[in-house]
Amino acid sequence: MSVFIPWTRINDLTIRPRLFSGNQEGVLGGADLQIPRMGDRFVVDVSTSQLRQDPESRLLIALLMEATTADARIELRLPNRPQPIGSGIAVDGAGQTGSTLNLRGLFRQTEIVHGRFFSVVHGGVHFVYMTRGRVFAGADGKASVPIWPMLRFITVDGEEAAFDQPMIEGQLVGFDKGAGFERNRTKPLAFSIQERK
Repeated sequence: MSVFIPWTRINDLTIRPRLFSGNQEGVLGGADLQIPRMGDRFVVDVSTSQLRQDPESRLLIALLMEATTADARIELRLPNRPQPIGSGIAVDGAGQTGSTLNLRGLFRQTEIVHGRFFSVVHGGVHFVYMTRGRVFAGADGKASVPIWPMLRFITVDGEEAAFDQPMIEGQLVGFDKGAGFERNRTKPLAFSIQERK
């Protein structure tokens, strides 16, 4: 089970793609060929400001230590987030694959903007996706949302789609240096969380 990492003195969070797709160079000047592969996913790089010697900072360090042998989960609090669109949004239909995700539980005519990050909870794990277009929910609260990257699992009907508080979850990387202490403060920390699948 993943360790939830709180936003204690988080200074910066950068989200970036982890790509397994690629390009095959054209032979003798021929056209390059895109090779999309299922498995592209996301990584977040996180840094803190200097930590105080207080209970919140000690808890953050302890949770990061725990996450080195488990997985870590953190909320994706990105700047300029779109307006909340509500909870209760779910995957509409089992067996979905590819680059479009059918959803239900939206309010009528809810707008989902291009470039919005959200997570789908599949098998108890958050998988991060980004919308590839602007979509409006129908009168029935349903929408077909183009996504990037393509789905990395076969959907189960009713799985949660978290738009207002998306989470990224996966392997904690870069905390192997631990926490450095100086006088009554802890040096700023830096780590990454990369989706495993």
